[in-house]
Amino acid sequence: MVSYEGIFFDQKTVELIHSLETKTLALVNDEIHCIFKYHPSKEEIFNNLVGQEFEVTLIGYGNDNHNSGFEIKIPDKLLPYYLNYDEQDSKKLKIPHITASISEGAESSDTKNHKFTPLKQPIKINGRFGFWIKEENKEYLSYTPYLK
Repeated sequence: MVSYEGIFFDQKTVELIHSLETKTLALVNDEIHCIFKYHPSKEEIFNNLVGQEFEVTLIGYGNDNHNSGFEIKIPDKLLPYYLNYDEQDSKKLKIPHITASISEGAESSDTKNHKFTPLKQPIKINGRFGFWIKEENKEYLSYTPYLK
């Protein structure tokens, strides 16, 4: 089952992202991603994007000692696929973001609540569209089309 879909970043990019944090928190995220849709329906599984590489831009940073993360700008052509709606307001999209690290007991989903401070200079990075799959005994990242 697709747990979520979005843009995932390779190890070299993950290391760059962590190097930009002003303070790395206790739990370091090594599968950094920007969620486009959590628990997508069959109609929201975008096999036409899976495996493709996209350039995104880091534009802001936030750290409240619970969550450390970055606001990102996604390409305009991907905006119709960005369906990451706020849990409290089903008509409001979350700010596109990535969670870099969190403190013990924190939830990575709270990174969306940051008032991100603009970076002095935007930083372009590349990632690939993929699916985070959860099966009975394992979880993994997939860059292949998902059979609906």
